[in-house]
Amino acid sequence: MKIAIVTPHPSPFALGGAENLWWGLQTYFEEHTPHRCDVVALLGSEQSFWDLIASYRAFAQLDLSGYDCVISGKYPAWMVKHPRHICYMLHRLRGLYDTYAQATSDPAVFALGPVRELLDWMDDVEAYGGAAEDDEIEEAFARFERLRSAGLPDAAFAFPGPLIRRIIHFLDAGGLSPRRISRYAAISETVRRRPSYFPDGVTPDVLRPPPHRDDHHEGDFRYFFTSSRLDRPKRVDLIIEAMRDVKQDVPLLIAGTGPDGPRLQELAAPDKRIRFLGYVPDADMAELYANALAVPFAPYDEDYGLVTLEAMRSGKPVLTTVDAGGPTEFVRHEHSGLLSPATPKAFGEALSRVAGDPDLARRMGAAARRDVEGVGWEAVAAGLLRADAAPQVRRAHRPKLTAAVTFRVFPPMNGGQARVYHLYKNLAEVFDIDLVCLTGSTELRSEKEIAPGLLEICVPRSHAHAAAERDIFDLADQIPIGDIAAYALTGLSSDYEEALELSAMTSDAVIACHPYLVASIRKVAPDRPLWYEAQDVEITLKTALFQDCPAAARLLEEVRDAERSCWTAATTVFACAERDLDELASLYGPTRARRLEVPNGVALDEIQFTSLARRREVQRRASLGPMRTALFMGSWHGPNLAAVEDIIREAPLAPDTRFVVVGSACLPFKERKLPENVHLLGPVDQSIRDDLLAAADVALNPMRFGSGTNLKMLDYFAAGIPVISTAFGARGLAVAPGVHYIVAPDDGLAQALGVLATYDDASLAAMVDAARAVVEDLYSWKQIARRFADAVLHAGFDAAPAAPD
Repeated sequence: MKIAIVTPHPSPFALGGAENLWWGLQTYFEEHTPHRCDVVALLGSEQSFWDLIASYRAFAQLDLSGYDCVISGKYPAWMVKHPRHICYMLHRLRGLYDTYAQATSDPAVFALGPVRELLDWMDDVEAYGGAAEDDEIEEAFARFERLRSAGLPDAAFAFPGPLIRRIIHFLDAGGLSPRRISRYAAISETVRRRPSYFPDGVTPDVLRPPPHRDDHHEGDFRYFFTSSRLDRPKRVDLIIEAMRDVKQDVPLLIAGTGPDGPRLQELAAPDKRIRFLGYVPDADMAELYANALAVPFAPYDEDYGLVTLEAMRSGKPVLTTVDAGGPTEFVRHEHSGLLSPATPKAFGEALSRVAGDPDLARRMGAAARRDVEGVGWEAVAAGLLRADAAPQVRRAHRPKLTAAVTFRVFPPMNGGQARVYHLYKNLAEVFDIDLVCLTGSTELRSEKEIAPGLLEICVPRSHAHAAAERDIFDLADQIPIGDIAAYALTGLSSDYEEALELSAMTSDAVIACHPYLVASIRKVAPDRPLWYEAQDVEITLKTALFQDCPAAARLLEEVRDAERSCWTAATTVFACAERDLDELASLYGPTRARRLEVPNGVALDEIQFTSLARRREVQRRASLGPMRTALFMGSWHGPNLAAVEDIIREAPLAPDTRFVVVGSACLPFKERKLPENVHLLGPVDQSIRDDLLAAADVALNPMRFGSGTNLKMLDYFAAGIPVISTAFGARGLAVAPGVHYIVAPDDGLAQALGVLATYDDASLAAMVDAARAVVEDLYSWKQIARRFADAVLHAGFDAAPAAPD
């Protein structure tokens, strides 16, 4: 078979990741398969409105009928017409899709007569057939030429701008239509999930390409090394700024050139450890990777990030950020590298940790090398040419929900994030859902499909919003108040409210996830039914949190106002437990809302069940005896911090037990002098959490106050670990002491550990099996979401009972 890989080359010509990818794939076809393969490239420019249209037209007119198969992966190459056309998506023109600056565009151009005529025609084409067909694509280019000579002002042809964006979306929809593409694939899960990248209903394969070189090897561990185009989206400045928190004398070598080079060199000038290598020949790169201590790589929402693969193949850990996109698909936190928030301080802590522990770098580097051994061209080529093309499943119109959230949801790293992610991920089997998330002012705006049908739209706080929030934070004794402050301050973040309004316009209901964005919801979507997700009784929770802070009285009034507003205005209120709904009613009076219990759940497919017999084998192999291991997991949350205090107090009374605490609840205790048998691990990744759940003797839940139910209890039960909990910690769950868990008095954790010692393994095995059965029957997220969806669809979106007496 004769294959054409069709691709654009930029003008002026420059080598990049796309060119190396295509040449690597071509070489594999030529040297390891019976197929012949050519790279067919057209030189083109995308510096202006008309340059880009000319490039699209050139590919649309390219005749490749002499080939048996065509593979394209980047705009505008997919405009090629061929009966066997495979799309291996690298990315669309991101500046007109997921990174398009909507707020800076001027839609007034759409009111111009010739433009309005073109737009109406494109709307009619798409309304009739869903996407332009071959003859309509040809007609489109003729219409564009007429527009060019219509005497329109230059502003109409802004690049990027609203008109070129609409045109490119029209052309891409036609070029990538299932009528023209026989198979779809993506280079990464990040690309696969981006909204609008693939036709509705298409599920592309993810085929991860290897680096184009195969000479990567491990050498010494001497310096930090990163290779990147020096451009703002690569966030090399984040790495440079992070070096300020690295006290060790470890150099940072930066390879690459780009438009941001002068600014970056000025930023780095005070730090003599930082060296810019400029352009580095390809033949020299392997040695630079080989002798690196670690590779910091912090781009924003990178399509793939071959730097990650090159580093890991060289036996080096990769330090990246949670919002880096493609790199996060390879880097496993604490296993093959480190993931951190995208702030200089957090990234600096990661750099400093590796700089101070070369043995950690070696261990993670070895794991990294093992993790990427299976990434190769063979799987890519086989996946692209597989004959059984995936069916194009079209879905009927589905109802849509918009949820307003005061934090980023994905990846979930604490209980609140986990509830939102798993509940809405499973609801997305029935609804299309937008999570409109208010994020930190230093983050970048992003839109990403984090699960099929579930779109996360992250909009950062404005600088004015962040500054006002910092003032309140200082007055509140530096207790985190970002959620509460959103109630009064989100009006300062106009970009957020615009995004919320845009999403709500096409939604059947808007959800206040926690009460603090209710004012913004009522402002931008007053005609949409309001649903309130009461994860906690907020006034109860915050009153306990601020009990030693008299200056927080005003904040507590705002909590009350926000919660009351949601309770009285909502058509549906859903909470983790019926007791919370009753408490809300006692606080704020009757409500017209439909009341639903939507308990916390567990993702059974993400937690490995370990039988008691297997647990004993794991413990024997890990040589964990003779001390018993007790595990507590928790985020930085008032009730969890109190639980850690209880563990620290009780630990000396149980010297035969090692207490292991994981999660951000450890952070406030970093400087405390601890009993010798208390170990604070801090935040850990899922693989380490799973190892701990499989090896520990018992899990602890010594909760004395709080609201809702405790997600950690369900995680414990699902993992098959015996549980000690206070009666309050088990509130709202259909479990009984002595049957599903061992009960502890509020101040008697050590006493309960003594009770645990009286159980033989047969009794403990019966207990964990009973707890796992309850979770499977009642608390899987899939079942919880299905019951909730059935309830709201049956009653209708804005249906509410008659007003109470």
